[in-house]
Amino acid sequence: MLHHHHPNLKLFLHRVTLCLSRQLPLRLWCCVCGSSPGFVGQMGVTHATLHLLGQIPFALSCIDLPLLVIDVGRSTMSVLNRMYRLSTFVGMPKLYEPQRQITGPESTLADFLSFSRERYLHDVRKDGVKAKEWTLVMGNEAGGTRVLNLFSYLLNPIMPDLDTIASSIAFAWLRTTVLNQPSISLLQMDRNDLDLRAENLHALELAGVSRPKDQLLFVADLIDFHPFPSRKFALVDHNRLSSTFTPEERPVVVAIVDHHADENLYVDSAEPRIIAPSGSCASHITNLMETVDLPPELATLLLSAILIDTDGLKPGGKAIDVDRKAADYLAQKSTFASSVSVLQTNDTTPSSTLYEVDFIRSLSEELSTKKNDVSHLGPRDLLRRDYKQYEFILPWHPAKPTIRAGLSTVPVKLEEWAADGKLETEGDAWMKERGLHVLGVLTAYRGATKGKRKREMTWLVRTVSPPTDGFDFDALMQRLCTGLEADPALESKEHKKFVNGTLKDSHGTFPQLRVRIYMQNPHATRKVTAPALKSIMEAQN
Repeated sequence: MLHHHHPNLKLFLHRVTLCLSRQLPLRLWCCVCGSSPGFVGQMGVTHATLHLLGQIPFALSCIDLPLLVIDVGRSTMSVLNRMYRLSTFVGMPKLYEPQRQITGPESTLADFLSFSRERYLHDVRKDGVKAKEWTLVMGNEAGGTRVLNLFSYLLNPIMPDLDTIASSIAFAWLRTTVLNQPSISLLQMDRNDLDLRAENLHALELAGVSRPKDQLLFVADLIDFHPFPSRKFALVDHNRLSSTFTPEERPVVVAIVDHHADENLYVDSAEPRIIAPSGSCASHITNLMETVDLPPELATLLLSAILIDTDGLKPGGKAIDVDRKAADYLAQKSTFASSVSVLQTNDTTPSSTLYEVDFIRSLSEELSTKKNDVSHLGPRDLLRRDYKQYEFILPWHPAKPTIRAGLSTVPVKLEEWAADGKLETEGDAWMKERGLHVLGVLTAYRGATKGKRKREMTWLVRTVSPPTDGFDFDALMQRLCTGLEADPALESKEHKKFVNGTLKDSHGTFPQLRVRIYMQNPHATRKVTAPALKSIMEAQN
């Protein structure tokens, strides 16, 4: 019988911890031997440099020793924290000591989110030094819009989509539980505005996050802290940090995962820095997780984001190979895994057939139905529920002024919510609220007869607040329309019913507005329109 301070036991623990800390494959079983005061452990490690470990049985007098049971299914951080408790018992407190046990309960994604929020806010309130150790994972923040402070941001919130929410949550989980770098997702919205996007609530519910308003971190949670309490940021689903989030020290962008146009920023500080095409940012996040023990709830959340962004992975849609590969992997790890057993046992099944699986079709339809059900929303909420904002410097103007532009995506045709001057009334109010010079309203819907997808594209220029003295808004409108009509990807055509507004005399009723409305390519989403707008505004000639 070995005493619990015996050097052989310490050597065993040290080698186990070495293996774990290097993320090596490990199997460890511990059991109590009948009624005798004994403890038996056995370990097998599959790594060439650790053959000397072999199988190390040992017995130990341990009447008061807490039983250590390490399950193959537990994450490495969970195992390490248990090893820390055991090593402390045998007199080795320095063997492995976590910086802080920030992962908390790991039974569900919801536990992780709640515990992370609790610990982060505790550190912000009690210990500014520890708060600066955290990384805030920021989802899409309106294309890099400039907002003066968090208070003004709360007055004009942005509605993040499911891709942004899922990607930020997943990347925070990865950095925290696998890389041991305390991180938390920050949602740039008012918590009560979660209700504006039913598809987000549904996907979170499927992932076991039933109380998101209490379990997630929102900008309102940080409104009372000046300066901003954290300085490290990870950006997902965009690649420019807003000046809203300016800490006392210079902010550092430590990671970027995105699928939008690369703005070539933070090339020296961001690691990883992944900016590549995909239908969904969640697909790139998933590729970073293929070697970790992914919680089923998190896999379900990421899968939902990919499906809603790629129209259920349908061929000919927005899904590309990286999306199909990620969806294959997530489906087999998700809470729906039993529904894809055929794919699990048949490695030759092509990714392109996943969209035909019944549960994929069903889930895609559920999410799409909830996303498109906006019957309870008025015009203002429709304009802001799926909204992005941008700033452009105009190199073609002698003063090179900066203008602010917004793009709203609305899943309802104009005639059903914006006719009879509502477009101009609500558009003007929203532009005033956001300080916009240009607003694009992109409507998507299906035709009443054949059910074909259709898109309208409305542009408003507001002339009230010129970016510089003597600015010619009519010239801006002309440049915008000429560029849109010349873009082959947009296939712009004059709207048959509405051309210069929804009223016969929109200009006379709203003299501060310039309005032009088009029908467009039904496949040209905002990911096509936004770069087109940027190119038109920033062109030299």
